[in-house]
Amino acid sequence: MKRPISLLLFLFFFCACSQISKRTATIIKPLEKTRLAYSSDDEEIKKIEKSLFEEATPEELVFLAEKGKNVYIKVAAIDVLANKKESGKILYIFKKNLHSKEKLTYRTGCMVGEHLLPAYIFEAVSVGDVFSEKEKDDLHSEMVSAALNSSPVNEDLLEALTYDLPTNNDTYSKIRKIVIDTKSPILLVNLAKYKNPDDIDLIKSFGNQSYRAIEEFPDPKFLPFMKEHITDSSDFPYMFALAEFCSEEAKEIVIKAIENNKKINEGRDCGGNCLSFLYQQISMKKCPLYNAALADLWITDKIISFHILEEYEKTHTQKETAKFLLDGFMKPGEAEIIAVNAYDMDHVADYVSGEMTFDSTLRLVTLLEKTKRISQEVYEKAVKNSLQNMDDLDFDNFISQMKDHHVILQNKDLILDRIKNNESAYGILIIMKGVKMLNDEKLFNEGASLVVQRKAEFKESPVWEKSYKSFIKDHNIKE
Repeated sequence: MKRPISLLLFLFFFCACSQISKRTATIIKPLEKTRLAYSSDDEEIKKIEKSLFEEATPEELVFLAEKGKNVYIKVAAIDVLANKKESGKILYIFKKNLHSKEKLTYRTGCMVGEHLLPAYIFEAVSVGDVFSEKEKDDLHSEMVSAALNSSPVNEDLLEALTYDLPTNNDTYSKIRKIVIDTKSPILLVNLAKYKNPDDIDLIKSFGNQSYRAIEEFPDPKFLPFMKEHITDSSDFPYMFALAEFCSEEAKEIVIKAIENNKKINEGRDCGGNCLSFLYQQISMKKCPLYNAALADLWITDKIISFHILEEYEKTHTQKETAKFLLDGFMKPGEAEIIAVNAYDMDHVADYVSGEMTFDSTLRLVTLLEKTKRISQEVYEKAVKNSLQNMDDLDFDNFISQMKDHHVILQNKDLILDRIKNNESAYGILIIMKGVKMLNDEKLFNEGASLVVQRKAEFKESPVWEKSYKSFIKDHNIKE
């Protein structure tokens, strides 16, 4: 019995090999080895695809895309078919892989991710300018139709194509049935795009996996559901959904969400930073009904955005705004200041590239300058409070960015007290760097004397001791 089986295996291998020439087999040989990831930018892969483009026949490429030894060989053949503009053959391969669960680990630059093979075939059509936009749309339309009408459907594939699924009336019933059958929260978002009130109960039945769909379809009938699930307000999807509403009923839920998050953060030493993301999620759509609740957070938790301050000024007198700013600045701890909302897609470039996004000191200085415009008295008190609560490692940066050194020099005693009592001995050297910038010789000498008095503390660390010795030497200080 062993002989017939061996013969069958030989015949299968022979038939498979006969589908491609020896030259094509040689070209793809390097792809047979195990790879950590596939990348079209890889020089070896570029060379292989170039050789396949020039020497392999369309029939060989179809065979490799369908029957290749591994996913890397299949993908190389698919890329070449796309570059050859073989739309019919690509569609054929896509349909052959409709139910495939095979995945490719693909690298783009420093990013590595997994791609479902049929999803990769779908995306291959979009790469470069081989196909016209109309040709891409037509081919994608046929692929999507095949994926939606396959039996059974490939849930993973449809989820990968979620942004390409149509929202026309012809596909509504199909997508709804697929959602019911697969229980997919990703495809539920596609169903929500139809904004059909008849789907509200179905969407709610997904529980805490329904929020992305509610974000897509923010019907007021969802608000009682959101209120019932207020404990989910510490999760991004919940808050993204809630931010899409703007009503008195939604405002009450926003207030409860703030209370819930404060409760969660009890005991955490993070000040206003604990609420930073929540604050931005609430304000991302700039609903004016939420402004008062957000403004209150400056008074209670010392967190504010420039947008909310501007809105507050529009509805309050200068005197009221001055008191508002003072009340927040007088809170203990560092202020959490938001310059640009991280979730505001209209200003994403400002968030990514703006100086203030990653410079908390610059944000503080900017807020102080805005305060000075409103009230000199509050400004002076705010500067004093900031000097008192500032992290010692930010001190020199703060001095360098503050143009008004006069107001800082009004707080000499406070600065000297920080040098004398600062928890970290190393930190006082950073404070002294800032003091040096003030060009007040008497203040610098008094501060240096206090540094020398703490000489023994610098021996706790070789790095600290080295920094101390450099400070003494650089400034010719007598010990």
